[in-house]
Amino acid sequence: MFTRKVKKRLTNKVFNKILIYYSATTLLTMFLLLVLLSHYYTEVIIQKEMDASTRTLERIESNLNQKREYVQEVMQELYLKQDLIYNDIAFGLQNDYSTYLSYRLDKYSESSSFVPNNLDTFFQAYFTQDSDINAVSLKSTNSGTEYTYVKNHTRWNQYVNQNQMQLENQEGLAVHPGYSKRDISNNFQITRSINDPATLDEIGKITVYYDPEGIQDLIDVRRSQFKGSVHIFQRDGEYLYSSVNSSLPESLKDIAFETNFTKAKGKENNYYINTLADEQMGYLYVGVIPEKEIKNLTIVHRYMILFTILLSCIAISVTYFVMRSYSRRINKIDAAIHEVREGNLQIRIPDSKEKDELTTISESFNDMLDDLNRYIKDVYVLNIRQREAEMKALQSQIQPHFLYNTLEAIRMKAIADGSKTTSNMIYSLGQLFRYSLSNKEIVQISDEIELVREYVSLIQVRFPNRLNVTYQIPKENLDEEILKFTLQPLVENYMIHGFRKVTNHNELIINVERKQNDIEIKVEDNGNGIPLDNLKAIKIKLLEGSTTSEGSIGLSNVHQRIQLKYGLDYGIQINSIEGEGTCVVVKIPATRRDISHV
Repeated sequence: MFTRKVKKRLTNKVFNKILIYYSATTLLTMFLLLVLLSHYYTEVIIQKEMDASTRTLERIESNLNQKREYVQEVMQELYLKQDLIYNDIAFGLQNDYSTYLSYRLDKYSESSSFVPNNLDTFFQAYFTQDSDINAVSLKSTNSGTEYTYVKNHTRWNQYVNQNQMQLENQEGLAVHPGYSKRDISNNFQITRSINDPATLDEIGKITVYYDPEGIQDLIDVRRSQFKGSVHIFQRDGEYLYSSVNSSLPESLKDIAFETNFTKAKGKENNYYINTLADEQMGYLYVGVIPEKEIKNLTIVHRYMILFTILLSCIAISVTYFVMRSYSRRINKIDAAIHEVREGNLQIRIPDSKEKDELTTISESFNDMLDDLNRYIKDVYVLNIRQREAEMKALQSQIQPHFLYNTLEAIRMKAIADGSKTTSNMIYSLGQLFRYSLSNKEIVQISDEIELVREYVSLIQVRFPNRLNVTYQIPKENLDEEILKFTLQPLVENYMIHGFRKVTNHNELIINVERKQNDIEIKVEDNGNGIPLDNLKAIKIKLLEGSTTSEGSIGLSNVHQRIQLKYGLDYGIQINSIEGEGTCVVVKIPATRRDISHV
């Protein structure tokens, strides 16, 4: 159960998925890089080892070639000593050893010099300086007589095979007295022919046996510079020398006499083989390096693995901590979304110092909630106000009917009592109520003027002969449309604030003019006027669209209704001079187009 929860948590979290994918990609990339670097480094090491092996083989070749050149120089010196080659070496190769000894004694007795000039002096003079020489052999071509000079008896005996059966198979082998017949093995041999200076016929061969320890010392000196072993073969494939005591690798038994670099497969191991063919000496120098010695885990490989693991851990750790910060911020956004889903619209995502996409999302989310709350509040308040307006509208429909019916009853009573004036006033008031009961929003100017007349007639009954109203309205403008209750509130405003009760010279002029595609209605009086401060306050309220403080429908109400209906280009303008009068201008669009301007 616990494992299932952990697995679900890992697979459901996007950042966990990203971290897993990134970690896997990083580890795979690092592993491939490690493999490539390791392969490259191994190839470099292989090339380095093969170069070192080649240099070692070249040193061995150079060492043996120096010995070959030395033997060649000795032969040149021998031919320059004609007395030695004619009188001693040639006689010794053509006779047996006892005859040669007799001949040498005779020559020594006849000679006036106390220094003998024979084979022994020749060998000692030319072959004692090189410490690698084990022995020198001089063998006749025709008689089979062989003279052997041994320089280092201790080392020489190490390479002598006492197998008599093998020696007897060798043709015409004879040795210096005091030495039994022996078979020489593992010595480097340099052989040169000795020709008769007169006839140029070969009369014998001289062979110099070099100890392989000299080559071994050379290899040991360079052991720290290369791995593997060194083997030397003769041209015919005979195995001559090995720097190790192990058995000969299977891949070297049929190796070609050529300079080459190959990789051979063995039963238990693979080998890198480097060969160097010496045409002059007839030797094939072979460097053998086991593959496992090159590909062993070196300290460089260890450091590569260590650095790869370290860099992978650092990359994954840095990614983890960075993504954990983003994950926390995403979790906060997710939690806020769940809170909103549960109905909590007051939740907010905390602000972040980082400026990135998540910050933009958080800020947009918070702004969205603010707008949503504001929208809900506006809709809620609007709904309440709409319900209140509907309620008031229902009440306004009931109250005028009630009042109108009541007024009509009172008027009939006044007629019955013979009070005509009271009856007329009640009739005018009833007409006002009847007009207000109409559901029309738009009426004609003539309807508004008739309403004004009824209202003025009531005022004139109260103040007889004190108010004179002039109507300057062309007939073509009477059927223009206007909002209901536009003019009557303006006249009522004059009667409340501008009418002078102490004089009979109260003038009210209502002028309707058409100006292009607009209608201008002026309501002008000669009343009390408006103080300057009050006038500024009224103009500000008209500009801001706020209502006035009057309990009845005032100027601001008319102005707002016109602008809501026709736009901000229309409405009311007011000008007044205290003590002289007030002029209110109503501007509305004309219903009919001005034909004169078409």
